[in-house]
Amino acid sequence: MMKKALTFAFLEYFKKRLKCKRSDSASNFSIGNGNLLKSKASQHEALGFVIIVALVMIVGVIFLGIRMNKDSTPQQYKDSNLMNFLTASSVYTSDCFNRAECTNEFCTLKELKQKCYNNNGKCNQGTDDRSSCDILNDTYSDMLNKSWRIYNDSPVKYYDLKVKYRATCNDSTTASPLSLVDITAGDSTKCSVSKIGQESFPISGSGQECIVSELKVCENEAA
Repeated sequence: MMKKALTFAFLEYFKKRLKCKRSDSASNFSIGNGNLLKSKASQHEALGFVIIVALVMIVGVIFLGIRMNKDSTPQQYKDSNLMNFLTASSVYTSDCFNRAECTNEFCTLKELKQKCYNNNGKCNQGTDDRSSCDILNDTYSDMLNKSWRIYNDSPVKYYDLKVKYRATCNDSTTASPLSLVDITAGDSTKCSVSKIGQESFPISGSGQECIVSELKVCENEAA
């Protein structure tokens, strides 16, 4: 009788130990599985963060490139004062004396432009060695220097005047590679604002051909 009781007690103890081991195994599996899920979630969060940072950096680089390119190029716009200057200068009387070819004996700059284009030679009938092109350039240089002076603290940083022939007046691609007038002064890299003016007139009896004057004046933003 005593022997049977001990055997029954041993079996009950073994069953309890087996249940505990199964319970511990299940608990350990559950904990391990939970840790694995947490690890995967952490990896996904880290990957998402890296992607967001990369996108922000790419957008930042693109924006910076656009901004730097924009800042490096002076803003340009048409200016009525420059157009008025070109129009008024065309009727300005020069030092070129030519009774036969000029309306009032002394040629206007408009007449000088056409004489220079036609390569009509010297003015003043031997009293001046300068050609019509020389006088045209000298007169414009003096006018530009007086109108837009460039010095250390000057708001004007650069100007550029070109007078060219065009086979078709409204088509800039037909402009001659050689300028009748090509005057520049100052430093264009210091410009932040660029004003532009243009004036043209048809060459006598030529149809669509014309002579175009283009003036660009650059100033800094503080001007």
